[in-house]
Amino acid sequence: MTPPPAPLRVLLVDDEPLAHDVLRTYVERVAHLRVAGHCYTAPEALTFLHQQPVDVLLLDVNMPEMSGLELLQVLSHRPHVILTTAYSEFALESYEYGVVDYLLKPVSFARFLKAVSRLPGATTGPATGPPASPAPPVPTSLLLRDGATTHRLSLPDIQWLEAYGNYVKVHTATGRLVVPDTLRRLLADDLPADEFVRVHKSYVVALRRVERLEGNQLTVAGGVVLPLGAAFRQDFLRRWQPRRS
Repeated sequence: MTPPPAPLRVLLVDDEPLAHDVLRTYVERVAHLRVAGHCYTAPEALTFLHQQPVDVLLLDVNMPEMSGLELLQVLSHRPHVILTTAYSEFALESYEYGVVDYLLKPVSFARFLKAVSRLPGATTGPATGPPASPAPPVPTSLLLRDGATTHRLSLPDIQWLEAYGNYVKVHTATGRLVVPDTLRRLLADDLPADEFVRVHKSYVVALRRVERLEGNQLTVAGGVVLPLGAAFRQDFLRRWQPRRS
């Protein structure tokens, strides 16, 4: 029997420790990948790569001292590169370096899987057995970027989300975040379908936070009133009714 191919060695390069935690968890959930190391600056990564070759770089663009793109300029032998960044304006320039993919932070696991499936010799799915660090079947928190800061927000803290142009306002009991994202993407990739429902083209609510329905209006925790669109009413009623008591 032919032995399975060795996992691809992945070096994580990012100046944010929280980004390392998320990406390490993602890598550990994919059978054909393993973490080869962690670097927090581009010069540190350059030294690492001279001493220990890897197959894949998960590389942040914006870092102090030296950017990810500047690192690619000085590497004579580049591994496969997947860029990660909070800024979309570098996308066009990045493809001049032959990168495999370009991921916008916060990166969802679904989007991460799509990127690593493009690696040569990669399989398309996660590990079939249990991951090295077992993860809960449903996420309990989200990484959301508000301005220059990335926040870890507990899902139970979210009351409702509101479309705001090219952004989404995420409302909690204690405040709100304004994140560069869309309701459609958040619902598809990050928000558990059994906990959140779209009630209007501009609103998504946490089902546990809905207190009452009157006509075409919902009241959520804190007395906030939101519209219930006709196109979303049937789905909302089907999912919310068992929760009333």
